[in-house]
Amino acid sequence: MVANNSSGMCCGVSQNTYHTLRDLRAVFADGSVLDTANPASCDAWVKAHPQLVAGVAALASRVQGDRQLAALVRRKFAIKCTTGYSLNALVDFPVSDPVEIIKRLLIGSEGTLGFVSQATYNTVPEWPHKASTFVMFPDIYSACRGASVLRDQTAVDAVEMFDRASLRECERDEGMVKLVKDIQGSDEMAAALLIECRGRTPEALEERICEVRKALLRAGLPFGAKVAQPMSLDDYEFKHDKADYNVYWDVRKGLIPIVGAARETGTSMLIEDVACPVDKLGDMTMDLVRMFQKHGYHDASCFGHALEGNLHLVFSQGFRTAEEVQRFSDMMDEMCYIVATKHSGSLKGEHGTGRNIAPYVEMEWGSKAYELMWELKELFDPDYVLNPGVILNKDPNVHLKNLKPSPPASAIVDRCIECGFCESNCPSRDITLTPRQRITTWREISRLQAIEQRSPTEQQRLDTMRAAYAYQGDATCAADGMCQEKCPVKINTGSLIKSIRAEELAASATGSRADALSLRLANNYGTFVSAVPKLLNVVDFAHRVVGPKPLEYISSALNRVSGHAIPQWNPYMPRGAAKLDMSPAAPAAVAGQAPRKVVYMPTCVTRMMGPSSSDAERGSVHQKLLSLFAKGGYEVVYPEGLSEQCCGMIFSSKGFKAATAAKGAALEAALTKASEGGKLPIVVDTSPCLAQIKGDLTDGALKFSLYEPVEFIRHFLMDRLEWRKVRDSVAIHVPCSSKKMGIADAFQTVAGKCAHEVVPTGVPCCGMAGDRGMRYPELTAGALQHLALPASCKDGYSTSRTCEVSLSNHSGVNFRGLVYLVDEATTAKSAAQAQALA
Repeated sequence: MVANNSSGMCCGVSQNTYHTLRDLRAVFADGSVLDTANPASCDAWVKAHPQLVAGVAALASRVQGDRQLAALVRRKFAIKCTTGYSLNALVDFPVSDPVEIIKRLLIGSEGTLGFVSQATYNTVPEWPHKASTFVMFPDIYSACRGASVLRDQTAVDAVEMFDRASLRECERDEGMVKLVKDIQGSDEMAAALLIECRGRTPEALEERICEVRKALLRAGLPFGAKVAQPMSLDDYEFKHDKADYNVYWDVRKGLIPIVGAARETGTSMLIEDVACPVDKLGDMTMDLVRMFQKHGYHDASCFGHALEGNLHLVFSQGFRTAEEVQRFSDMMDEMCYIVATKHSGSLKGEHGTGRNIAPYVEMEWGSKAYELMWELKELFDPDYVLNPGVILNKDPNVHLKNLKPSPPASAIVDRCIECGFCESNCPSRDITLTPRQRITTWREISRLQAIEQRSPTEQQRLDTMRAAYAYQGDATCAADGMCQEKCPVKINTGSLIKSIRAEELAASATGSRADALSLRLANNYGTFVSAVPKLLNVVDFAHRVVGPKPLEYISSALNRVSGHAIPQWNPYMPRGAAKLDMSPAAPAAVAGQAPRKVVYMPTCVTRMMGPSSSDAERGSVHQKLLSLFAKGGYEVVYPEGLSEQCCGMIFSSKGFKAATAAKGAALEAALTKASEGGKLPIVVDTSPCLAQIKGDLTDGALKFSLYEPVEFIRHFLMDRLEWRKVRDSVAIHVPCSSKKMGIADAFQTVAGKCAHEVVPTGVPCCGMAGDRGMRYPELTAGALQHLALPASCKDGYSTSRTCEVSLSNHSGVNFRGLVYLVDEATTAKSAAQAQALA
C-alpha cells in the first residue's frame, strides 16, 4: 500500500496513502532507521544525514521556486498518479520540514528509496448506510459522460465502469443476471456504471441517491444495454440489501482475475493502470479501445474507477515468439502516447511504475521533472542497490527483457493470473509456499520438463526445483481447497497437488505396489479401524508413564527418521475411541406417531479417535449424537457393513485413486440403501468426510439428503428440543469443508443457543488436513500462530476431530465436537409439546 501509493474503489485522490498516512518507519540504504512517530528518532536521523537532508531541502526549494514545474506537479497529482516519484512532496510541505517531505517521498517509491517496515494511517469515516445500483448504457462514451456528471454535480461515493468485455463475464454470474434486467445480450459497445452512495443516516443516504438520480436525468443520457431497446433510469433501482449490492461489488472486486481467466492458455494476463481528467475519460477510453483492436488484442478489457478517470486495461499477451514481443512493444508505445501525450494523463494511476512503465516516465513528466527524479534517487541510494531498474531506468527496452512466460502446467490451474487473492486463506503461507507460489513454481517446472533436450543448467534447475517442491509445494499443502474460496475463478490449488501426488505415485518404482497395498487396506478397512484405538491407548499410556517431554522428544525423532510417516505427539492427541454402541436408544415418544428415522454414518475418524486425556469430557461423539437423535424423536438407522465404511479421504489426500473410488462407491451404495434412496436424512458426524462424500457421489440427488451434525441440528432439531444457555463464552471453529459448503452461519446460530458469547476462531484453515498436521506439525503451527482466544473462553467446539486436536494444541483450550455442547444445553420437549409439533 505505502510502496505503491495504492488506492481503490472509493478513496480517490484525497484519501489515498499520501493523504492519510500519519507516520512510518523506514530503513535506508545505509541501514539507518527513521521512525517519524518518534521525535528522538527524527532528530538523530536528521543529524546523521546532513547531506541527504540538505539535498532534499534544496530540491524542494528549487521546485517551489519554479512556477512552471510546481504547476506541472500540482496538475499531475490533481488526478491519480503513481508514475515516477511523489514529487508533490516537494511542493506540499515547507523546506523547513525535511522529515515530512522524506516521509511523503517514500510513498509510491516501490522500495527504491528505502524500505517501509511500518506505517500508521489516519482513519476515514465508513458510513453504515449504503446502497448501490448497476446502470447500463448503450455505449462507453455515455457511461463516461455519466461518471463526469456524477463527479461534478454530486457527492457520490464510488462509480465503477464496466466495458462490454467485463460485462460478458458478468453475464455468467447468476446473481448479476437476476439483479440487472438487460445485462444479457448487450450491444457490442454497451457499458455500465456501478454506483454507490453512503450516508451517516438513512435520510442522508436517500438524499445522496436522489442527488445522483437527478444529475443523471438532467444530463439527458441514454439508458439501457441495447440501442434498440432503451430503458428508463427507474429500471436500475438502488439496492439497499447487503446481499444484493454485494453481488455487484463481489463481481467488481474479482473482475481482473475473472477477465484474465478467459485468456488463451499459455499467455500471460497483463494489467495496465491509466488515468486522465474525468472529462477526457470518454475520449481516452475510445482511443484505447481502437488501439487494442488495431493491434489484435480482441480480448482486451477497459474498466475501473470512472469517478477518478482511472482505468484498468486488462489483456492477454504471449511472449513465445519475437512477433508477439514486437506486437507488445508497438502497443505499449501507442498506449503511452494516447494516455500521457494526447490526454495529459497518468501511465500509472494507483499501482506503481515498476519496470514496464519505467521507459516512459520521461514521456509523461518531461525532461526537467525526470532529471529531478534521478537526483532524488542519487541522494537516497547513491550506490543503486535498492530495487535497481524500477521506476527509473536508462534502458528504453527494459520492458521487453526478462519477460516471464506462463506455460501450460495443468488444466486445473492454467486460468490462474497469479493475483494472490488466495494467499490469505492458505495455512502454509508463512511456512513454505502459498497457492499462487505453488502454481508459479509448478509452471516453471512444467516448462523445464517440456524441453526435450535440456542443457546441463536447465537439468540442474529442474532437479533442484523438483527436490524443493517435494516439501515446499507438496508435503506442506493441506489440499483443503480453501484457496478456492478466495479465488474469483474458483481455482483449487489443492486439486493440483493431489493430481501431482497421484501422477508421481503412478510413475514411481513402488507406485503399483503402493497402489495395491492401499487397495488391500481399503478392502480390509475394518481391521485397520479397530487397531488404531488400541494403538492410541498405548501412546496415551506411554504419556502417563514417561511424561509429556520425553514422549514429545521421542515422537519428534521418530517423525524425522521416518520421513514424516509417523505423527508427532502433542498433549492433546486423542485416546482411542470407545467401541460404538449400536443398540437402539428409545426416541422420545409422540402419541399416535411412528418415530422419525435418520441414517447415522459414524466416520472412521470418530470410530478411531476419542477425547484427549487432557479433556475432562469422557463421552464419545457417537453418544452425544445418539442422545440428540433420541431427544428429537428419531430412530437411528446405520448403513450396512459399517465397520468397513470410509469416505475415502484418507486415500484421496495421498493420491490413491483406486482405493478412493472403491471406498466411495461402497459407502454410496450403503447410504443409498439405508436412506431408502435418499428419502431419509443422513448425518455424517465429521464435516470434511461429508464434503468428500458429496464430492464423489455418482447420484447427485443423494447429496440433498446428506448433513453434517450442525446443519442437521439447525434444520431438524432446533424446534424439537428445549434449549438453555450453559456457558458464558465458547469458541467455535468452522472447518474448511463447512465453510466451502456454505454453512458457517449454522455454527454461530446453534452455538448461540447454548452460550451467552460465541467467539469464532477467525482461522481460515487450521492446517491439520487429516493426519498431515500431525506429520508436519510446522503446518499447524504456522496456520494457528495468530490464534488468540479471550481468557473467558474455556471451551472450544468444531465438527472435525483432527482439527480439534490442532486447535487445542495451539490454544490451550480443549476443542471437541459441537454436539457435546448441544447435548448438554438441550432436553427433550414434553409429550404435549412434541405432539403439537407433530
